Parts: sequence; C-alpha cells; structure tokens
Amino acid sequence: MQADVFIAGAGPAGAAAAIAVARASPLKVILADRALTTERFGETLPGAARALLRDLGVLEHFEADAHPPSLGQASIWGSDQIELRDALFDPLGPGWRLDRARLQRRLLETASSLGCTLMVPAAVTGLRRVGDRGGYWRISLKKASGLPVEVHCRFLVDATGRRASLARRLGMAQVRTDALVCNTIILPPAPPTDLDGFSMVEAAPDGWYYGARLGSGTRLVAFHTDFDLAGRRVPDAATFLAGISKLRLIGRFAGEAASAEPVSRTAAWSGRLASCIGPRWAAAGDAACCFDPLSSQGVFNALYGGLRLGNAIASDLPPGSAEHLAAYAGEIDSVWHAYRRHHRIYYKAQTRWATAPFWRRRASLPGV
Repeated sequence: MQADVFIAGAGPAGAAAAIAVARASPLKVILADRALTTERFGETLPGAARALLRDLGVLEHFEADAHPPSLGQASIWGSDQIELRDALFDPLGPGWRLDRARLQRRLLETASSLGCTLMVPAAVTGLRRVGDRGGYWRISLKKASGLPVEVHCRFLVDATGRRASLARRLGMAQVRTDALVCNTIILPPAPPTDLDGFSMVEAAPDGWYYGARLGSGTRLVAFHTDFDLAGRRVPDAATFLAGISKLRLIGRFAGEAASAEPVSRTAAWSGRLASCIGPRWAAAGDAACCFDPLSSQGVFNALYGGLRLGNAIASDLPPGSAEHLAAYAGEIDSVWHAYRRHHRIYYKAQTRWATAPFWRRRASLPGV
C-alpha cells in the first residue's frame, strides 16, 4: 500500500492529525491501530476545546452526541475544607464529561469521510527507513486475519500514546519525571447527589483520589500514587473500598458499595520524548508528552497536538520542507514547560503531609 502519511494510533491525537492533513491537503493518509481503546472512564474536556473541535469540523456532531456537562470541580487539597470551583464562571463555558467511545467514533467517521484509509486492528511489526532525505518508510503490519501488509509512506506519525512505540523503535529516548500509577474501581449506580456533575479530587497522605459519576450512572473512583508506594499487587475491591471509606469528600460520594468491578491499574506518569520530531517523522499526543491526570488535559492535549501536527505536515510535506514542523515542536516544548510550572505549583499547595514520600517528591520537582 502506498501513502503520503502513515499514522500509528487511532486515538484522539492520531485521528485529529489525520483529519487535519486531509482537510488541508490532497495527501493520502493511512490511519492504523492495533485496537481501538474506548474503555476510558472519567475523562473530561474543557470548554476551551470548542475551538479545536470547530477547526476539526466535528463540533456540530460532537454537541449532538450530548456528552454530559462537566459542571466544575469539588476538591479537598490545600486544606481540609471542601472547595467548589464552578464552571459557570469559566469565560469559555462549561466542559464535558466524555463518552470516549462516542468521541472516537465521531473522529474516525470524519477522517474516513475525508478519504483517510482506516486499518483497525493492525499491529506494526516492522519499521525501516529506505534511502535518506528523498527516501521513504517501509512499514510492516499484521492484520487480525494474520495476513501481513506492507505500507510505503513519505511521512510517519507516532500517536501510540505513552508507549511512543514507533519513536522508541527509532531510538528516541523518553524522559519521565515521575512513576505515577492509577488504581481504578467502578462502583454500581447509587442515588444521585448534589455533586454528580462535578469532578472530585481529594488529597491523601500517600497520593490523591479522583471521583466522577459516569453517564451510565456508575461511579468511578481512582487512586493515584507512585509505583513503589502502590505495592506490586493491585488491591482487591474490599481493600480498596476500605481506604475510600475514610475520605471526607469521595468517601461520601462512593457511599456503601456492596459490589464493585475488580480494581485495575494503569500507568499515569508524566514525561516526554527527547524530541517530538525527526527526519520525516513526528509524534503527537501522549507519545510526544504526557501529563499527570490531575491536569485534566490529556484529551485536550491530544486534539491540540494532532491538529497542529496535521496542519504542519500538510504545509511542509508537499514542498519537502520542515519549517512548520519545527514550529510545531517549539509549541509542544512551550506546552510542556508551562505544564511543568503549573504542576509544581499545584502540588506544592498541598502541605499537610510534607514529609510523606509522595508529597516530598513533588515538592522537590523542578518547575521547568
């Protein structure tokens, strides 16, 4: 198969990049993923994302999908008092509590309607550069049927998330700033409360908790801590619920749960590639830089990065230049440094357990 651009990873970053390239140029795009990961719970998108969705041509459909509004945040953080930050006062308007499957479907439908070729599931099994600046990429894939496929393309995009699997194949180093992990449990539906439209964050001696009611009525609670503090084994539901019951805010939200799904664990560390661009390749979304979930910027960053990278490729690839790609790398660098400054400020505001390992590590992080 021949293409101008091959994008590995069909999540928000990869799909946004494909849409941006296709909307701005006649370049042929192949978008591939080993599996569509739609089981993401509790994600939000701020009101500032309206401009991104509009530029991607999906805002009208996105609004029609009626994602529940995100009314703001309730937290116990710098003190032992509950603080409420209402999205009503956000000049860009309230955001949304995402239905990830619905968002992904809309993005991929839009990419397909613009002529992008979707290959899902398809796993990259080999990657080789043929020739120098005037050469091309030879990508080997395996489809679900087991049949091998080979793609030749001029430009490669890594949108594989925190794994950054293609960039690492190319020898690009990842720089991690912490070892955060997240234990998550889904609780059965319960009677509504006055905080159901709010995201909840509560600090604890060895990490912090997040709570949110999902569109299905079930409730998500996630605990974030460092890998070495979490223990090698994922706790069982009863042990996890016992810890939640001691919390003032999220303990009240979780209530008494006679049953729950098993606890799952995912990586949540912050980090970035040493460089998010190289000769005829670039990374977007979490593959370029990934944030602490406390920032609630993961999906926004993916859409922003994918859109900006797609526009840069559409501008640079036909003439064979790299001017706009260099500007894209500079923007991602600025986003990363701004994130690091705010990340440090927010964590340092929590001083109640300053000597505990989790909080001591955050207080000593550099701001840039």
